[in-house]
Amino acid sequence: MSPSPIRFLLQAVLCSFLSLSNLCQEAAYAAEASNGASDLQQPQLRGYKPQPDSEIGSIRDIFKEPKPGLTTAPPPVIPSPPAPPEDTRFSVDLREPASIPDISQLRSAVVKLDQINLSQLPILRAATGPLPPLRLEASYSEAVTLRQLLTLAVDNNLPIKIAAAEQKSKKYDVLSSFGQLLPTSATGYVRPHTWTQGSQINFPLFYQIVYMPVFKGGHDVFDLLRARHESRAAAHFTNATINDQLLEVYVKYQELILQRALLQIRIKAVEVSQTQLQMNEDMKAAGEGTRFEVLQSRSQLLRDQQDLLKQQVDLRHAAINLAACLNLSPTMNLIPDEHDVSVTNIINPSLSIFDLTNLAIERRPELKRYEELRLAARREVQVAASELYPNASFFIVNGLANTHVRGGTGSTSASNSGLVIPAGIALAGGLINVGGTSGTNGQWINSFSAGFLLNWLLPGMGVPAMGRVLALKQQARKVALQANQTFVDIMRDLHNSYLDVLNSRAEIPVAEDAVVTAAEELRNADMRHRYGVGTNLDVLQAQRDYISALTRQADALIAYRKAQARLLHDSGTISVDTLTMGKAW
Repeated sequence: MSPSPIRFLLQAVLCSFLSLSNLCQEAAYAAEASNGASDLQQPQLRGYKPQPDSEIGSIRDIFKEPKPGLTTAPPPVIPSPPAPPEDTRFSVDLREPASIPDISQLRSAVVKLDQINLSQLPILRAATGPLPPLRLEASYSEAVTLRQLLTLAVDNNLPIKIAAAEQKSKKYDVLSSFGQLLPTSATGYVRPHTWTQGSQINFPLFYQIVYMPVFKGGHDVFDLLRARHESRAAAHFTNATINDQLLEVYVKYQELILQRALLQIRIKAVEVSQTQLQMNEDMKAAGEGTRFEVLQSRSQLLRDQQDLLKQQVDLRHAAINLAACLNLSPTMNLIPDEHDVSVTNIINPSLSIFDLTNLAIERRPELKRYEELRLAARREVQVAASELYPNASFFIVNGLANTHVRGGTGSTSASNSGLVIPAGIALAGGLINVGGTSGTNGQWINSFSAGFLLNWLLPGMGVPAMGRVLALKQQARKVALQANQTFVDIMRDLHNSYLDVLNSRAEIPVAEDAVVTAAEELRNADMRHRYGVGTNLDVLQAQRDYISALTRQADALIAYRKAQARLLHDSGTISVDTLTMGKAW
């Protein structure tokens, strides 16, 4: 065997031994760091002292009110994981309320919110200089509760007002249709001039006709029934609009709470990034860190600051959208008067999907509205068919006539055959002869007559009326099909909402466990970086994971509230009381 292979073999064995020794030493450091060994020699850094485990904050610290002086940040406070709950299994069966634990008692399932005045946010210190504050256009802030917003929406929401105005209009249509059943009065004055045989005859006539309809082909009766069905349909449409707007206000209010919670998270993220940057700068000054780690921390701080500015805008957008839904001025900055984002149950857990289906069939105003529209469409067909039937009515005529004759034979007596005028407001009402008196020239004569009028008018031999009847029959069928389609849509939305409630309910413990895991990851990454075992990149990644986990937890809690509200809406049981207290049954 030549010397060269022997030398190569000895070098390989030596390298393997050194590598194994380094790995063992790193494993020992990691084990001692994770166990919190007190005899571990910590690196001596100028201006930096590692914080003991007893002073590490909890997850709730991320939601506390930010301290005003962020530029002089204290030593880094790395959250420690909370104690896991004894039982994190959650039942998603709404029919078994006893199997659902009280989530409000879980520490990590409650997001604490503090009052945030957007005009007094702390001026953060950026890595490259002062961070310019975002100037908001709101004039003033107003703290409101959910019940106040829902009550205000019922009284001030524009879609609800529009629907209420339409409902009043339909009520007046009922009054108009009822007037067709009352007698009709016609009063008039005519002064005809007639020239015959060299004489001029003036025949002034004042008349008053009252006719009482007996049969008009059913036009008046069926039109009244149609107007009544349309008025009821308009009332149900108003109720449906109220339900829709209550849901919209509730969703926008929950969105405002979510954006406010995310703002708290972003503020704390900037605080952590600032302390992390300060720690890396101190480590670099002590010779234990690198310039690359400082640049990484500075880049993370800049991203967090930009996310904070964007979150302020998102919070303001949510307040503007809520104010627009309530028909309020956008200069008012609405602040939710709610400090906890926790699990809120507004659905009766004893109701199954079959109970909810029965409630939807019984209470959904959309189904009642289309039922009234279907009946109104059928009455409209009968109204159009009334033109094919004869009309009958009684009439009473009172006339006052006078005859003046000029020229001719100069006779002092004259006679006239009267006037033939329409009875009622149209030619279809019949013709009545008014006047027909004879007497002395210049003498006023009063006449009175009464009778029964029967006529049958068929314009176009009844073909136009028959065409309208056939067209309206198809319209009635169309409304019936729309009612069936509405029923299918309601059942689809109800089942989807029910499944969304179950799904969002099951996501809450998952998001909670993710927060616990991310907090532990952040703590371990920070410990490893302090003792030189881990890297700064691991700390930054753990920080991002922790903020993302907190965001997903807030999203899960708000999504569960929104899903319950949609289920209330789809089952027809939504109201101010059910959304605020959960009492509807």
